[in-house]
Amino acid sequence: MKYINKDFKYCLGVFLRSFSYTCKMFALAAKIKLMARIENIKSEEIIDSRGVPTLKTSVFLQGGAIGETSVPSGTSTGAHEAYELRDRDPKHYSGLGVQKAVANIQGVILQSVRGLEASDQKRVDKSLIELDGTEKKMRLGANAMLSVSLANAVAQANNQQIPLYRHIRKNILNDPNKVFDLPLLMANVIEGGQHVTHGLDFQEFLVLPKGFRFFSEGYTNIKKLIDSLREKIKQKRLNHSLGMEGGFAAHLRKNTDAIELIEAAIDEVKLYKEGFGFGLDIAATNIFGKSGYQTQDFTQAVGKDEYLDFVEKISKKYKLYSIEDPVVDDDWDGWSRLTKHLSPETLVIGDDLTTTNTARLEIAISRKSVTGVVIKPNQIGTLSETLNFITVAKQAGLKTAVSHRSGETDDTFICDLAVAINADHIKIGSPLKKERKVKYDRLLEIEREIAGANY
Repeated sequence: MKYINKDFKYCLGVFLRSFSYTCKMFALAAKIKLMARIENIKSEEIIDSRGVPTLKTSVFLQGGAIGETSVPSGTSTGAHEAYELRDRDPKHYSGLGVQKAVANIQGVILQSVRGLEASDQKRVDKSLIELDGTEKKMRLGANAMLSVSLANAVAQANNQQIPLYRHIRKNILNDPNKVFDLPLLMANVIEGGQHVTHGLDFQEFLVLPKGFRFFSEGYTNIKKLIDSLREKIKQKRLNHSLGMEGGFAAHLRKNTDAIELIEAAIDEVKLYKEGFGFGLDIAATNIFGKSGYQTQDFTQAVGKDEYLDFVEKISKKYKLYSIEDPVVDDDWDGWSRLTKHLSPETLVIGDDLTTTNTARLEIAISRKSVTGVVIKPNQIGTLSETLNFITVAKQAGLKTAVSHRSGETDDTFICDLAVAINADHIKIGSPLKKERKVKYDRLLEIEREIAGANY
């Protein structure tokens, strides 16, 4: 019995040492898998949803993993956004080509990041920022930098064979939270401003399916509302088209008429009225001039006080869930007045004011200018800077809304980003346009994945 015990102990020791060695080898293999280096980058000029050039970029890692992204571009852009590099050659897309950005990616950017560990997103992005060396990305172009930054994240997610939203949450944010929540839709159903040829001067009239538990439920009811709205527009014989983001560009007399038309469309199909919230993206910079604020709701331009009284009035009358960019970019006092006077139930959301820029966000926080912010990665130029902005916003208790741009592609990166950070909202336009619908479809896919996951 004594010898048996000795033999057993010996065998057990051998087994444990062997098992420990095997575990170490698996861990090493996993670590090697995690630490694939950037081997090559390729980029090309493609056309966005407006017919304007943009970039599609692929990052190739050692071991074969590839990440591909296409970056969007805005029409109504804030003055404080990072610089979008265009060729300015009038013979090529009227100066809007991005061949210089392509050359930067396949030249100096590739030289700078080749050999870096793709898993170290912050280091990759830091290399891009240092290589550019300017505050607004004037040398390389924020569009060039962002396409590489995002493609690197996708490549690393593919390298690990995990969904992008999980990679961002676990490996870039180092967030142990395993609960993923889908964002609440902010669906653009009537469109105006610079997004349309003819129509209203407020940029977006948004509907939020806030009374439904699941993203898929909200989406289904948004589609019913859109169908009802289309019929209402036909019944009223309103001239209309689709705006850049898929919302109806209806020829209405006043901006407030659009909200009432949406309310009538909800009533028409007997949808659960309390299940919807209304939001506005005024894009106030586009309606502000030397004489003051000029909208279709006034016969002539009005001063700030009269205009803000009007915004407060319609917010109260229609019980607005949110108002985005209600005041011109740098009127900090005007912003602070609105956040003070409006109901706490109404979000005052900064986009052109904050431009996904942490420095501007910190000013907005200190002045209590906003209660929510829009997140657009192409406003700042790298994923790391975007995530830093989000972290600061969340720490300040602000609501977050990840957003597309008017010039979009079939890329769905922002959907995974919104889920990764548990964003409160997402803006992806109307599903009536293909480049928007793919984003709805990606969110539905993620919802199914999350529902089937065993945490």
